[in-house]
Amino acid sequence: MCEANVYIERNGQEELLMESVDRIVPTEDGSIFLESIFGERRVVKAKIKEMELVHHRVVLEAIKAPQDVKKEMELWLEPDTNHGHFHSGEEVKLNLYKGYNMRPAAGSRFGSIKAFAVNEENVAEIRVHEHHGQMEINLGQEADGLIQVYVQESGEKEIYAKMLVEIGHHHHHGLKPIGLPLEIMPSDYSHARMGENYEIIVLKEGQPLPGAKVRATYTGTQNSDYPHSMVTNDEGKAKLFLSARGNYLFSVEDGQVISTFTLVKPF
Repeated sequence: MCEANVYIERNGQEELLMESVDRIVPTEDGSIFLESIFGERRVVKAKIKEMELVHHRVVLEAIKAPQDVKKEMELWLEPDTNHGHFHSGEEVKLNLYKGYNMRPAAGSRFGSIKAFAVNEENVAEIRVHEHHGQMEINLGQEADGLIQVYVQESGEKEIYAKMLVEIGHHHHHGLKPIGLPLEIMPSDYSHARMGENYEIIVLKEGQPLPGAKVRATYTGTQNSDYPHSMVTNDEGKAKLFLSARGNYLFSVEDGQVISTFTLVKPF
């Protein structure tokens, strides 16, 4: 038997965090991914303090979260489906949210909004409308292929939200940036899976942006603030180990521009 019980030390006291853990993965953002033999998974902000494998015991030391984090309002898109993609001929609906850390802000108001769909070289403006209190984009039933959808809100800051919409089953090659002032996109388009690394690239005016702070969160997070934070390398790239089910959101800010990218994953 190679599993161990994992304890976490907080304020000098140890508490049992998870039993029968057989996989421990330190991630690039300073978190620890844990998986037990029963399939339970957790991610904690901690570092490994002590390992006693003979006694099947691992002790983590909790990392305190930074205080007084400035929470700027963001936009993000999510598909109105749990499958991760749409089938050909299916009505393609997307929901637009405003808030922070994938948590819609109550009573938030949208400013001047424009939305666009980009399919290869074709760019078309699309309508954003309110439907039963929810801001929605409907691409209809004729849309097909891999479409990049983005929304822009103009105001004191320029806010962008972007998502890849997969319709049908296609082979996709050569995904190109849209050309936003600040843009997040996958380094290489592929289906994202839990338990794997996912690499994104941050572009500013079409060029890789090194040293950019990228935050990441996921659907249903219990964290009050973004649980993941990364810094892009010299090529403007950063990797995140995907440890949760559902969609992920990446967010980056540069000057007066805030930009998000929704990574769609099947539940």
